[in-house]
Amino acid sequence: MSSTAVLLADTMLKQDEILSELLDNTVKQREALKGGRLSDLQELMSELRHVAVRCQAIETKRSRVAGDIADVFGCKPIVSEIVIALKADSPAEAALVDESAGRMMRTVNKLKMEMSILVRLMDEAKTLNEMMISEWRKLSQKAMGVGAMGTFDTKI
Repeated sequence: MSSTAVLLADTMLKQDEILSELLDNTVKQREALKGGRLSDLQELMSELRHVAVRCQAIETKRSRVAGDIADVFGCKPIVSEIVIALKADSPAEAALVDESAGRMMRTVNKLKMEMSILVRLMDEAKTLNEMMISEWRKLSQKAMGVGAMGTFDTKI
């Protein structure tokens, strides 16, 4: 069991590392959005796609390894249950898995907070853009001499 528990801990640490990259990317997106740097946003979205693929791959691995350990101990593939099961067999490995999971969850919570902020900023930017487009349309109609009924004003 030793190598599988260590593999799970290592996998969660790697997952934490990749999630930290995702967090960094999200913070950069927020700053680019606040600064109106469209080219930076496009580049960051491209990076995000690459990180997302790596996130999915490591999550699949973590799920598989957790499932393997859970099968051995007859528990659910949930870290808290795996840690309880490991404590009887190897307290040191249980602590390692628990610490790795805690570290990863702290990063996940930070990421959730940043994503929430980013979503709100994007919603605000969308609303602002819609308002600006509406005002530009009104201004262009006035500049072109379009009257209230949608006809051209022929008075000079």
